[in-house]
Amino acid sequence: MLTQNVYLGLDYSRLLGASSYRQLRRIVGQFLTEIEPAEYRARADAVAAAVAATDADVVALQEASLFRKQEPGDFASTGGDRASTEVVDLLAEVERALEARGLRYDRAAVTATSDAELPAETNDGSVDLRVTDRNALLVRAGVDVNDVVTKSYDMDLSLTVPGTEQEVALRRGYARADVATDGAEFTAVSTHLESVSSFLRVVQARELLDGLRGSNPVVLCGDLNSGPGYEPAAYDMLTDSFTDSYDRVNPQAKGNTCCQSPDLRNDRSQLSRRIDAVLRRGDLRATDVSRVNHRRTDRVRVDGDSNGDSDGRSGSVWPSDHAGIVATFEAT
Repeated sequence: MLTQNVYLGLDYSRLLGASSYRQLRRIVGQFLTEIEPAEYRARADAVAAAVAATDADVVALQEASLFRKQEPGDFASTGGDRASTEVVDLLAEVERALEARGLRYDRAAVTATSDAELPAETNDGSVDLRVTDRNALLVRAGVDVNDVVTKSYDMDLSLTVPGTEQEVALRRGYARADVATDGAEFTAVSTHLESVSSFLRVVQARELLDGLRGSNPVVLCGDLNSGPGYEPAAYDMLTDSFTDSYDRVNPQAKGNTCCQSPDLRNDRSQLSRRIDAVLRRGDLRATDVSRVNHRRTDRVRVDGDSNGDSDGRSGSVWPSDHAGIVATFEAT
């Protein structure tokens, strides 16, 4: 199994600093200029390359986002339409990159969590930007899939749009499915826990554990925003009943997975903590666990003005702000 936060590509925490409606519109307008389709394609191709190199049967993705816009925007109006013009579909880009390599993967489960639409101010006037965040499980063609569950956590983070009474919910969740491959049957899970609140992470981790009750072996993958030595409460709760596969196979290695610079253009890796994990429970044994997309040689080239959809910024970027983890299991 391979897990990878493929990265939204935007620093959402900037929204929390907006003190006025005007300032929020400027920040969201900056987001629009930062969404370069050519860069997302290049990063998706790097993820597909890691899948191909590791021969993963199941791929767990977080922040597999869909960006849409509407212009002119109608955020301030009552009963306005939702933005529907696609800008980037990161999940589809990964799938296209896999197909280009002759690899066929099917969507086993996709959970749309946040579906936030916000107003933006641009040089061309008002625009609404809609960001749909998703967790996904992809499986190699031929892998049997049953009992799919897609769930957003009950507890979420809400952002009040300054100068209005409107709230935008920033949700997290998980996608799960029972899969059978090479004689092994287990429940595969892709999840993403809240980044800005330890309290919310713990509540979400508890809800996740409640949703994974049963006797089936489980491989739990995801960006936990919690790990050994860093905001450990949610990680500790999960590892009370799950085994950290990376820790078990590589007990002396740090295995840091987070985080590169928000613009991904840092020359040297800035990974300083391990908050992404492949946890297992039940009759499975990890035989090999390693990181992907963490080496300087994993960076990909982005050519400005590619297909006319870039603002001209050329250079090398990391595939994501997170490294991924790949684990091989055998049934016991």
